[in-house]
Amino acid sequence: MAELEKSVVSVERIKEYQDTPQEAAFEVSGFDPPPGWPHRGEIVFQDYATRYREGMDLVLRGVSFHIGPTQKVGIVGRTGAGKSSLTLSLFRIIEAAQGSISIDGLNIGQMGLGRLREALTIIPQVSIRIMLLSLTSNLFVLSYLIYRTLCCFLER
Repeated sequence: MAELEKSVVSVERIKEYQDTPQEAAFEVSGFDPPPGWPHRGEIVFQDYATRYREGMDLVLRGVSFHIGPTQKVGIVGRTGAGKSSLTLSLFRIIEAAQGSISIDGLNIGQMGLGRLREALTIIPQVSIRIMLLSLTSNLFVLSYLIYRTLCCFLER
């Protein structure tokens, strides 16, 4: 009886996965950013709105701002203010309900997810490490680890 139940559950899961909405295309023929894109790092949100799933309320509404090339920006806010939603939107993990996001003049909604996501990087927030290490160490984690390893080796 347990074996039959496992089989039924497996069929239910397969059916559920078949009904799961797919992400946008990994590659889009005819729209490939130039090699080395993005060159400057200019980001423009234009009247952008998004939701987590079709039929749900918008989590961002009418967001418009411009981040100039080489400009450094920190996003802060209370819980539920939309900080994570902005990041998910940049990687198109959630799609635009209206408006657009452009990076170096290219609308990211028109390009394949593979090319977009390989060109972007996130530096995660790790508050405990920031308190324990110097600013230089946080910016150059690998260098710091190599430095500490060398120091330990030399102390022996």
